[in-house]
Amino acid sequence: MRGLLVLLVTLLLGGCVISSPQRAQYKEEYGNRQDIRTHTVYRFMTKPVRPSGEEYWGAANLAEFFYVDDKNATRVELRFNYAANTVDVVSLDAQNTVLRKRTIVLLDESAAKPADTEDVYLTLTKDGELTKKVRSCKPDMSVGCQWWNHKLFITRSGDLAVQYEKGGAGLMFLLVPAYGSTEYLEIYPKVG
Repeated sequence: MRGLLVLLVTLLLGGCVISSPQRAQYKEEYGNRQDIRTHTVYRFMTKPVRPSGEEYWGAANLAEFFYVDDKNATRVELRFNYAANTVDVVSLDAQNTVLRKRTIVLLDESAAKPADTEDVYLTLTKDGELTKKVRSCKPDMSVGCQWWNHKLFITRSGDLAVQYEKGGAGLMFLLVPAYGSTEYLEIYPKVG
């Protein structure tokens, strides 16, 4: 009986992995954040102060994250229209020439997701942050779910912080529980 219990506890704990290399920096920046609704126009560099070193959608490229990527883009401008629940995003080159433009829908936290899965949207929280959450639960050799979350906020110095979290949980082969979560933080400097 004792051997079975040890085996069960080992299996439960063996399937749990959590990684957050920039947790201290995130806590410091997040604790002193500004409400994004303070301004209607923001400009940021497309490259972060220090890349996270990981490969994921929008990593080390703010223009890619907002779907306005261009090889000549050096800046991204966010123009919020809070009354219309939209943000116009443009990528700019070094001479401030508009390269690409896209309008993104801003949803309230309690709003339903758009029915059209091609719509690009962000959620504007009551605390003045932007979030994007994607979840996928598909059975295959096991039962489980994956998630990809982005949280965007303005730091105390006016830069844009983008926290990315990816994770998953499930039962491998319908027997072994597994959980994993990784978080990354990138800070994009404001353009004055």
